[in-house]
Amino acid sequence: MKISLSKTKKSGGYTLLFAVLVTSLVLSIGISILNISKKEFLLATSAKDSSIAFYAADSGVECAAYGDQRYGTFSTTTDQRSTLRCGSGMSPILSPTQGPAGVYKFNFSVKFGKEGESCSNITVTKEYVNDSLFTTIESRGYNMGWNSGNSSCDVQGPKKVERGLRLSY
Repeated sequence: MKISLSKTKKSGGYTLLFAVLVTSLVLSIGISILNISKKEFLLATSAKDSSIAFYAADSGVECAAYGDQRYGTFSTTTDQRSTLRCGSGMSPILSPTQGPAGVYKFNFSVKFGKEGESCSNITVTKEYVNDSLFTTIESRGYNMGWNSGNSSCDVQGPKKVERGLRLSY
């Protein structure tokens, strides 16, 4: 009796080739899904950081507008250190910087949340034109960057996001 091994040898090579192809296909699908998941995670994180920065800017505008409308915080004649409280409850020093004739600027920073988290740089400009007062509040909100050493929002970072708002009246 003769046994032929030729059929067995030929089919064994095709099985190994088929197994390698299937494994490669499954691996490439897995890597593609992982890559898509990573991009989705980065996009979601970016959207979250952008929202935090926007809300910090909005809070800065609201704080300055409330202080100005309710208490006259941004007076061009006096130093109003204690009348503006927002964010962390701090009272920034609000001394006006006089620019061109009839233009006064107030610059200050406010932090929101925990150390190193969201903050806002706010500029309030008062301008007298023909005996009329015009006020502009600009707020630049950041998702991170509070510097407790100098009470400002100036710490840089690769994931720092800025959003700005302007209110004029």
